[in-house]
Amino acid sequence: MRQAGGQLVGVLLLTVCGGLVATISAQYPGFLIPEGGRTEKSPVTSPADAARRGKALFLSHCARCHGPEGKGNGPDSDHAADLTDDLRIELNTEGVLFYKVWNGHAIQLRTQVDDMPAFQGKLTRDQVWDIVEHLKVLRTPVK
Repeated sequence: MRQAGGQLVGVLLLTVCGGLVATISAQYPGFLIPEGGRTEKSPVTSPADAARRGKALFLSHCARCHGPEGKGNGPDSDHAADLTDDLRIELNTEGVLFYKVWNGHAIQLRTQVDDMPAFQGKLTRDQVWDIVEHLKVLRTPVK
């Protein structure tokens, strides 16, 4: 009886832990967000200037898929994320946004398909943070 109870506890523990891991990874499937990345904050000291620079970078690198207002309606994609969606705002902190842009999104089929290109090596870390600052502006409700 004691062994069965121990096994039951073990199974329950594995189920709970497995569920937590699945929930966390399900929030960002296909994206590499390093440990601590979710809580990482923008190092930008002048958000308004960074957002202006970020807008120009966004329009030249991201708007083809995400659209000029970040609504996911760009001419080169029929499935890009609406970056202004309330659900995405809660899930995608500054750090998550940074790493999504920096690392991109790849899906594995028979061969790897870059669903969203990684900008690591194309843009500097500062430029990606500028894009993050612009995205924060896009998310701000118009008053």
